[in-house]
Amino acid sequence: MKRFYYKVLMFLLPIIIIGGIMEFMLRQMPNVYRYKSNYLDNNSNKIEVLFLGSSHSFFGLNPIYTKKRSFNASHVSQTLDYDLEILKKYENKWSDLKCIVLPISYFSLFEKMESGKEAWRAKDYCLYYKIRSSKYLPYYTEMLSGQLLTNFKRLYSFYWKKTDNIVCSELGWGTSYNSKSARNLFESGEEGAKRHRITDDQYFEEMTTVLASIIDFAKKNKIELILFTPPAYESYRDNLDQNQLNRTIQAVINIVSKCNNCSYFNFIDDKSFISSDFYDADHMNEIGAKKLTLKIDSIIESKQKDLPLHDGI
Repeated sequence: MKRFYYKVLMFLLPIIIIGGIMEFMLRQMPNVYRYKSNYLDNNSNKIEVLFLGSSHSFFGLNPIYTKKRSFNASHVSQTLDYDLEILKKYENKWSDLKCIVLPISYFSLFEKMESGKEAWRAKDYCLYYKIRSSKYLPYYTEMLSGQLLTNFKRLYSFYWKKTDNIVCSELGWGTSYNSKSARNLFESGEEGAKRHRITDDQYFEEMTTVLASIIDFAKKNKIELILFTPPAYESYRDNLDQNQLNRTIQAVINIVSKCNNCSYFNFIDDKSFISSDFYDADHMNEIGAKKLTLKIDSIIESKQKDLPLHDGI
């Protein structure tokens, strides 16, 4: 029996050692979550305007076009519950924060990240933001939360090919969706609308409650909250389920009507956004991001006229 356990130990030991080395190397790699977490650790008390949300904010709102000190703390597939967690983590450090900008997209009130195909992203909040909201232990490791082959590719890409994993600007705007590499707007519109169409509404009540909590957080801390539905190209809009879209818009209007610290703007069919503004049918490229950010900034300015200008953080 002792010999059996010894053989098992000798078999497992190299696996444990190699796994530990890979875990260490993966955690040393720079990534956008670590970058934004470090930025907020050091600068949250200087930010006046905070952009939160999913990829619609990540690629669509560029802080260099705002007149106030702004930062983009959004991430791909970031759902409302994680927006709230980021706000809560720095609750005592938002000393200069006057405005939060948050997209309410076609899918925002129906999706929860940890319950969908993007659930693996929860590990980035656990490991790099130190947000301990997940109860799933593998999300507290790199190795156990992803596929082995994927992790090998990540290690090869960074340590051998020297690929830069920081895919955002200094102020957090996503830089990889640009006009030079734009996708076919008609194909991506149909694909995106299909991907974002819900099969049930099991998270609707939970996410509307989370949104209400974000509004309460803003009200408690005397912060203006601007909600908006982002622009979309016609090929995306034409393939949306109108019931899902109408429920989303009506829910937001109902919530906003009951508070005096928030407002809602629907840009989904804003005709000022044209084909050259889009990377794909529901995401801005750098041209559209400038246009959208300036539009949001004008709204902020109209509501925050007493805030001083800035030269950057």
